[in-house]
Amino acid sequence: MTNIFRVIILVFTIGFAGIVYANSIENPRADEIYNLLDSGHFISDEDNRKLLDEYKSTLSVDDIIRQKLYIRLDCWSLPANTAEEMKAAVSYADQYLQIYNQPIPSLIYTDLQYCKTWYLHMQGKNDGLLTELDTAINHAYLLEDPRLIADGRSIRGSVLSYLGNFTAALEDLITAQNLYESLNLSYWANVNLGELASSYRRFGDAQTALKYQIKLEKNYLENQQFYEANQTNNQIALSLEKLERYDEALQRNRKARDFWLTIKDPIAAANTSVSIAGNLISLNRLDEADEILQQAQKIITPDNDSSYNYMNLFLAEVHFKQNKYEQAIIEITKAEQSFNANNNIRGLNQTLQLKSKIYQALQQWQQAFEALESFVESHISQDIQVFSERNAEMQARFNTNKIQNENESLIQRDKDKERQLDIMQRNENMQIIIISLVAIILVIVSIFAYRQVIRKQIFRRLALTDELTKLANRRDTYAQGHQFLKAAKQSAKPFSIISFDADHFKMVNDTFGHDLGDKVLIKLASISASMMRETDVVGRVGGEEFLILLPNIDKTKAIEIANRLIETIADYDWAQISPNLRQTVSAGVASYSNEEDLSPLLLKADKALYSAKAAGRNCVKAE
Repeated sequence: MTNIFRVIILVFTIGFAGIVYANSIENPRADEIYNLLDSGHFISDEDNRKLLDEYKSTLSVDDIIRQKLYIRLDCWSLPANTAEEMKAAVSYADQYLQIYNQPIPSLIYTDLQYCKTWYLHMQGKNDGLLTELDTAINHAYLLEDPRLIADGRSIRGSVLSYLGNFTAALEDLITAQNLYESLNLSYWANVNLGELASSYRRFGDAQTALKYQIKLEKNYLENQQFYEANQTNNQIALSLEKLERYDEALQRNRKARDFWLTIKDPIAAANTSVSIAGNLISLNRLDEADEILQQAQKIITPDNDSSYNYMNLFLAEVHFKQNKYEQAIIEITKAEQSFNANNNIRGLNQTLQLKSKIYQALQQWQQAFEALESFVESHISQDIQVFSERNAEMQARFNTNKIQNENESLIQRDKDKERQLDIMQRNENMQIIIISLVAIILVIVSIFAYRQVIRKQIFRRLALTDELTKLANRRDTYAQGHQFLKAAKQSAKPFSIISFDADHFKMVNDTFGHDLGDKVLIKLASISASMMRETDVVGRVGGEEFLILLPNIDKTKAIEIANRLIETIADYDWAQISPNLRQTVSAGVASYSNEEDLSPLLLKADKALYSAKAAGRNCVKAE
């Protein structure tokens, strides 16, 4: 079984663990099989197929609930070792999406959407994928199913991380992590934590990633989950490589390759060989790397896009360092085409840099310049894409049609109940029964309504509150900012914002640890919130970044408030948190001046904040 298919096995089980059978048809063997498939443990292709076939054979035609469960299980467990198999899997999902397109949303329709987008992602077809995932996740919220919400945001976080949008990826994965832990789903919390750690690594914080990964590996080994432990070992190797601990990374990758060979998975072993070659290149053991890559070429095909991309990139790097420039050009061209086809910006940027160096070595200056220019354009394009995706994500999350649809649904339900009561009241001989039924219905509706209110409050708190500081999170802060800006435009009253962040905060984390860093962020949140009016909004919009919204406050007054804020923070006795700690902040102020949208105002505040940083920090600048 390929490494890709193992990932799919993990994800398909994520989609079902929260399902509760509300089924009057007894079928203990089917339920036993389902619970086994949902256990989260490794199951081979052959055993998985046998179990699914047996599950299907036990179902009666009128067992609609389990029939739908089978379709969902089957979608996630389809063969996906080649491009053709993955294309067939997408067609399978499309077929049942057409069949179950009413009502929308529904559990089966939403899960099939997840299934389809995952297979498309595995094919490298990421264009438009986030839009489909946004729709499916919105459906999960409408269904008020915490498990489906967690699954969707975990999958979307994985896709965003692959595409290089790490800020949005971390937001999704952290939300999913909180939901999994709240639901006491420890296994899937561990799976999601592994992806969260990978995103921290890609984001540049390999030390944090390594801490999480070592903890995960220990948990898996203690539970004898050797397959999951080996996957985590692969991620540990990548984090060690980021930290330039190449010898340790090499040992980890060789251990992973031995595991794949033990369970007779040559493709996964070849994929790991590519990682081993990368470590050897970093250690300047070029001949060994070349030999391993030549062996991997016999197994890895273009269908295995990720390994194929990096195999060619590493071959090009080896041959470049061996002064075999013409051969390096052939291989770097293959890598560039493949990274482009899969929309892998991170890999493409590495490729374009190396391509420019190869052409420089060949003294082909025009081609070297063009490759370097493409590298710069790729970075700019990535920045524009990330900004666009964040705007689209914000608009999708605050779709006001949701409220209208909910109201229409409630009205329709009320009309249905009225018709039912009219029918019952026509039967005079059943008045006592009717009264009893109405009383029971009212009790059930009251209990249901109460539970709905509680669940909505929980979801709102999860969706709009920053878990650490208890301030408004970025999504809620920006949403309220849009409302304040709209009010300022309509009333011609002033509106100002203050963007501030902690000075040298990375040094605080590195010196004192992340736990103390969290305490600093909590205290900054407490100080800033205590200094503002009830009508103001203080939100945490990034790691150590905060945003204050000041309706009916002009620039002069906003600058005074910002100066009081930084003075209060600078004068605070930080020794209460740690004896050697001293913390300051820098702030940027911007005021509304005919901006049509919040984004330009935010950019002005960011520019002012950068000016404050450049001026030596612990000060206020305004735009």
